[in-house]
Amino acid sequence: MISIQRATPEDAEVIHAIQMRAFAEEARLSDDRNIPPLLEPVADIAHHIRTQTVLTARDGDRIVGAARGLVDGAVCTLRGVIVEPDCQGRGIGASLLEAIEQAHPGIERFDLTTNTLVPGNVAFYERRGYRVVELTRYTGKIVLAQMSKPAGATSV
Repeated sequence: MISIQRATPEDAEVIHAIQMRAFAEEARLSDDRNIPPLLEPVADIAHHIRTQTVLTARDGDRIVGAARGLVDGAVCTLRGVIVEPDCQGRGIGASLLEAIEQAHPGIERFDLTTNTLVPGNVAFYERRGYRVVELTRYTGKIVLAQMSKPAGATSV
């Protein structure tokens, strides 16, 4: 049984390690290890744990996923929605996404950015009510989809 809990400062290193594993496939597909999630230091995650909403998905005592909601005014930017590669496909990412949204009842809009090279990324968020609002070429291979969802929008 997976439980969703607030991250503690002690979780930062574990979350960082999961992020490195979760984004390894994106780096491989992109032929580029210099993507922001792989360059982010543990200190940034620790800062978000102290100042923003960081949730973990736990299978017993093991952290198997995490997600961050970074609030600026009436907008919550989703960042670092990650799941251990050996646990993907079990609904953990969807549960984390829903929990982040529920943790921010006063928000008007949720935003996120995802790499279109990773199969299923855009469709995963579209099934949960997000829509592509802009595509941006990041490198020769990487095209990022900026996605947005009004608060209260339902999943498809």
